[in-house]
Amino acid sequence: MNDRLKVLYGTWIQAIGTTVSAVANTPSLVNDQDLLAHLDLWGNVLQATGNALVADSEQYPSLDKLGNQIQSIGNLTNIVGFLVTVSEEIQAELNINLDSRHYITMNRLKT
Repeated sequence: MNDRLKVLYGTWIQAIGTTVSAVANTPSLVNDQDLLAHLDLWGNVLQATGNALVADSEQYPSLDKLGNQIQSIGNLTNIVGFLVTVSEEIQAELNINLDSRHYITMNRLKT
């Protein structure tokens, strides 16, 4: 596939993914949280794919290429966070650690 087609497909796939994810995260009358979570997951999958295609179309290193790569990695992080199941004990421990780091950071900012 030539680079112009990669950019075209990648941009459209990324835009569709952004729209799907936005719909999933917009307050609505739909009460099916499972459906909304899956829409958000697929939105992130489409965004990661589109950003990766656009980054791959760049032949030379550039800030555009780096930005698309970072966006794709960020979407992949969201995907992994959705798919990986963590026990309640580990989840509670992570929340405690994150809360304590947030508390320490906020106290440093106040001084």
